[in-house]
Amino acid sequence: MRRPLRTAWRCEVTADGLLVRAEHAATPTQALIWMRVSVRTLLSGFDAEHRDRTFRWLDHGQWEAVIRLRAGEPYAYTARAGGRVVDWSARPVRVLPVATVTAVPRRWIPRCGT
Repeated sequence: MRRPLRTAWRCEVTADGLLVRAEHAATPTQALIWMRVSVRTLLSGFDAEHRDRTFRWLDHGQWEAVIRLRAGEPYAYTARAGGRVVDWSARPVRVLPVATVTAVPRRWIPRCGT
């Protein structure tokens, strides 16, 4: 019996193109929450222009992300922090099912008397 592949979301943060952190989210909402928390973590280090733009995105601009992620499309947000370009992205990925392992009962082995 084949089970359908389920969709998860791969969330990544990169700095100057180098992967800094990656996580998996089970739903688009969890992916967006991960992005928002990760962006807030670095917000104080953003350049002034990007800090203001990010505050606007956090307040009411992430609706595009919600719509795109729920539609199964990737989404990315970019800002500058300390001269580095930092990208946050979330994209849908197919997750292969993991085979379940059933415990094989061991035959009873008598203990030696000690």
